[in-house]
Amino acid sequence: MSANFRGGIDYSLLKRHYVNNDYPSLRVSGATLMNGIAFTATQTYYTVGLMAYLNNTDVVDILNGWTSFTHGQPAVPAYLAAILAALGVGWPKVVPAFEGKDLLFFATENCWIRFNDASAVPHYVPANTYMRFHQKCIIFFVQRDTVSGTLRAWIEG
Repeated sequence: MSANFRGGIDYSLLKRHYVNNDYPSLRVSGATLMNGIAFTATQTYYTVGLMAYLNNTDVVDILNGWTSFTHGQPAVPAYLAAILAALGVGWPKVVPAFEGKDLLFFATENCWIRFNDASAVPHYVPANTYMRFHQKCIIFFVQRDTVSGTLRAWIEG
């Protein structure tokens, strides 16, 4: 009997199965408007579930962990402002979101990531390297190290 098998539940399989997933990309009518989060010297943020929702507004399901999240940020993220303006979509104070639990990052340039709070401890993501974090996260912040670039994030939760 496996050491991971307790109480009739195979936890080794259960802990790797997540209902929700997100990737910071936006495609409209077959055109890619955004593929990753552009980061600069100014710290920007991403709310987990945002692109999953913008790509398919039917994805929100409170029984599967979705919630209304008050992000507390004063303005739309710079990488998203022009896209939302072109689509005629405003930036609400409350957005649909879910808690990410498995996050995989890839950055084109060195950057720093903070989970859940703009002043939390920063985590370094080197350029052209995949970095995985098992961190409960509903919002994360990214800022360049020396050169601006693009952060790609595969999120499950």
